[in-house]
Amino acid sequence: MEFFTKKTSEWQLQKSSPGAVRIRTDNIRSDLKFTKTANHPTFLKDKLYPIETYGMQKKQEVKKSYPNAARLTNLLTKRLAELRNKALQLETEQNVVVASEIKEAYKQIFNPTPNPKLLFRSFAKAYLEEKRALGKYEVYNTDMLYFKRLLDYAQNEDLTFSEITVEFLRGWIIYLKQIKRVYKDPSKPVQYITDRTINDHLISVRTIFNRAIADKAISADLYPFGGRGKISIKFQGASKIGPEEWEIKRIEELDLSEHSPIMQDARNIWLTEFYFAGMRVTDCLLLKWTDFQNGRLYYQMSKNGEHGSVKVPEKAKKIIEQYRKSCNDKVNNPHNLVFPLLQNLTSLNDRYELRRKISYAISRLNKAMRNIMEMIGSNKNASQHKARHAFAQRAEEKEIHPKVLQKLYRHESILTTMIYQSNFSFKKGDNAIDSVLDF
Repeated sequence: MEFFTKKTSEWQLQKSSPGAVRIRTDNIRSDLKFTKTANHPTFLKDKLYPIETYGMQKKQEVKKSYPNAARLTNLLTKRLAELRNKALQLETEQNVVVASEIKEAYKQIFNPTPNPKLLFRSFAKAYLEEKRALGKYEVYNTDMLYFKRLLDYAQNEDLTFSEITVEFLRGWIIYLKQIKRVYKDPSKPVQYITDRTINDHLISVRTIFNRAIADKAISADLYPFGGRGKISIKFQGASKIGPEEWEIKRIEELDLSEHSPIMQDARNIWLTEFYFAGMRVTDCLLLKWTDFQNGRLYYQMSKNGEHGSVKVPEKAKKIIEQYRKSCNDKVNNPHNLVFPLLQNLTSLNDRYELRRKISYAISRLNKAMRNIMEMIGSNKNASQHKARHAFAQRAEEKEIHPKVLQKLYRHESILTTMIYQSNFSFKKGDNAIDSVLDF
């Protein structure tokens, strides 16, 4: 049928259908449905409008006695203008337009297809691909889970940034608080994910918002995080408690000759980290025989790229020598690594695969250390990272100067070192309590 837009278009109330408004452009019409909501009786949002019937004056205005009359008039006038523009576009592009084409074109005005560039998952996907390309295995897998939980809560794969409001995030937080932690051992008591983990969820979502705003894909007005009336992320410090002197001695003296190699490797790697001033487990697993020169260890810290050197203590030397047979073994140890857990990797240059293998190795080592702590009669957590806490705790007890520790830890700022060591500074507080109670 031919389509013309010469005559005046209008909108009017449908008497037969309370709460419906008909917009007509000559022989083409479009019906808008308005629904009253109990929770928002005067709130305009998308297609939820707080009206049952409207008095429409001849001059195309909603009666002023109705809530939000001016806003509704503006909305309907805007919709009418959009229909006029669409009609003109169709008439310009085609001489003959069938009714189905008109109907489909008008649908896009009132039910537009979400712009893929404005979808949360589009930015999240690009972010995850970037992390994978950079070899950030832990970040990639963790954030992918966080984003999945967000979309599961929304029950909408096409979630837009504008839909992630403060109220939406508050509901998501409640949803996250009800998620149970998954354990391989079914005998463990039920536990829920911690507030710290929930904060990590929010931080990941905030990161995607920041990227979208930086790319000017969305307005900063949509940002739901920040000050008063928005979502505030409070960072909570985790307890840093490492094994004490008696526990470390028992770990050193424990006879593991009859146990599996992973038990012996877990103990040896943990102690090596402790002996080298709280070396991180990733750096320890990547130690090469060529890193040891003239009684010293030279290595680059993986976390911040800082180079440094430390003395090889006699205790560490005894452990390292246990693996001497693998030195320069190009067949079984092509990367010339000291410890065996990564020796079977084809290449150390595939960052993602390397991080995946390291993550798996750490999981095995931590499980073995839990068994070792039970064997020595301790219920403390002695994960590989706790070796760093144990060293810091001993250093604080021995009153090692922060400047020395800054160099050992390879912190850029002395302030970072002092804040870190404050987690282990109990002596003055203990003495203060003893002094007050000494009567």
